[in-house]
Amino acid sequence: MWEDLEIGYLDEDLLPILIEFFLRPYSHTLSSCSGRITLADSLKPWSRDETGIVFKKHVAISLDNILHVLDKPVIRRLWFIVAGPIIHVSTARVGEAKKILRIAQKAGFKHSGILSVNRLKGILLELRTGIRMTHLLAIRNKLLIDEDDLKILINIANELLLDGKHRLERLYRELRENRPPVLDRDIVEYLDKKALYMKFLERHS
Repeated sequence: MWEDLEIGYLDEDLLPILIEFFLRPYSHTLSSCSGRITLADSLKPWSRDETGIVFKKHVAISLDNILHVLDKPVIRRLWFIVAGPIIHVSTARVGEAKKILRIAQKAGFKHSGILSVNRLKGILLELRTGIRMTHLLAIRNKLLIDEDDLKILINIANELLLDGKHRLERLYRELRENRPPVLDRDIVEYLDKKALYMKFLERHS
């Protein structure tokens, strides 16, 4: 996780939450995202096999960001997509899974649930907010939106992204308030050796 953070692969917004999950004795996180705004060149916005992500940001965007992309040719259809935060958590116990789902739903992650149950990966949970917006911007060489409407779209996208960030803050607070009585000793010792645990507590207490 720390290596991913150093190379810029990990969303910094997620770090406090990921640490909270790792401190829980029977849980750890897998792939996660703090929410993002993307432009995808694909026939359908949910396509995966033939999708080209031409723009991606986990923070608020500007008009210039989008205009820069619109200057380039569109191969299929250009979709403007806002997605809220998503966190995948693996836990080894049913009771722990129930606790995490209750915490997540209280924090506004209303679309959370169990993805799978596996002997190797445990109980895999997906924590979702339901925040999402999709808008078609262009079809090949035909632009379907003017600049004034694009500004409105960007403002709404930034608003939705910020809403997701606020729910992440709520999730962090709920996790802190509902910590198990005993934390994972190995994780605490690891953080302590790196002189990160106290700094983390100071920043987020």
